[in-house]
Amino acid sequence: MYVTSRQDELGVLRIVLEEQYERHTTQLALLARQARQLPGEQTDLAATSALTAASRRALGDIARALHYLEQGRYGTCEECRDDIPIELLALRPAARFCTTCQPQPDHQRRP
Repeated sequence: MYVTSRQDELGVLRIVLEEQYERHTTQLALLARQARQLPGEQTDLAATSALTAASRRALGDIARALHYLEQGRYGTCEECRDDIPIELLALRPAARFCTTCQPQPDHQRRP
């Protein structure tokens, strides 16, 4: 029988976060090069700008998660301070809230 601890699982998620960070860093470099090569293409420029913004947001989220890992706070809900389920972290390694405390998007909130 193989039993893993939460710390072992968080260690695996660290590797996932580091790989995602590298992937987004590479994507930003490629997008910057593409933007320089297509200066007059408005459609491509808009798409490139949207992808660049999304990659920058992802890098910020990943950097925050890696910082929390270093501090020993990774995987803890920012609202209730309970552990975020490993299953949720596996789906979204940069998650900051548990399923109970996750803020709802504006279009899903009830008046």
